[in-house]
Amino acid sequence: MNPDNRSLIADHRSRDRRSRAASRRAVALRGGGFTLVELLIATGITVAIVLMLGLMLSSLMSTASHATQRVDAFRDARAALQVMQRDLRNLVRTQWTTPTQPQTLPTAYFALDNIYTADPVAGNQQLYALVSAKTTASSGDVCAVGYYCRWDDQLHAYTLRRFFRQFSLADMQAWGSYAADSVLYVPGASDAVLAAYVWNLKITMYDSGGAVINTYPYICDPDATTPKTLPAAIEISFNAMSPQAARTVMSVTSDPSVWMNMDANLVKPHAYQFRSRINLP
Repeated sequence: MNPDNRSLIADHRSRDRRSRAASRRAVALRGGGFTLVELLIATGITVAIVLMLGLMLSSLMSTASHATQRVDAFRDARAALQVMQRDLRNLVRTQWTTPTQPQTLPTAYFALDNIYTADPVAGNQQLYALVSAKTTASSGDVCAVGYYCRWDDQLHAYTLRRFFRQFSLADMQAWGSYAADSVLYVPGASDAVLAAYVWNLKITMYDSGGAVINTYPYICDPDATTPKTLPAAIEISFNAMSPQAARTVMSVTSDPSVWMNMDANLVKPHAYQFRSRINLP
């Protein structure tokens, strides 16, 4: 064999041995692990999975939070209706000893009227009544209660308020022969909030035959020239919204007419109506 050929063959064999040795060293150095490129790919996949799980968790928490807020708003609205039902079941009418002589003072014991006059937009109705006091020992004590929607200029939203004032028998005796509306029903800024983000309060009256009484204001006052008969039943309704939806509306507008007109984009999609029928004693 030509010496040059033998030299070439030896050179090839030497390079093969070096290549195999290098491969064995690389395997030994890896020790069964991953290359830097493989680690970067794995890290990227892990980060993507974590981000996806985080987004899913955030979405689930947001949905749960919105659902909780809706439940809270609806609970407050239902509780407000229950308070109104409880009050009106204890309605106190003027009692008579004879057809012309009242045993108790003549008063507007049931009044559908806009006694609170600061509402900047027309549409909300109001209800006031004289009810018996159940938290005192004296059977003669009565309470004046009222329900109306108040616009809050700071909050930029409506709230359902409850006016409450208690009178003793001595108070009533000091009125003289008649207790005017201005004595019984005087809504104020400190009136309790029954439910937030409530508006469009409506009261529908029914007579004993089930017919609707389409009169507003409607005041049952035995001292009036033509006294009105107490309705047999009333139906109370109002709109309510969750705090989350209300914040969206409040961030866009401070106009109460947007609420009352049920803006098709801001208000109407998020509004829920609550309704309850109450039989009067």
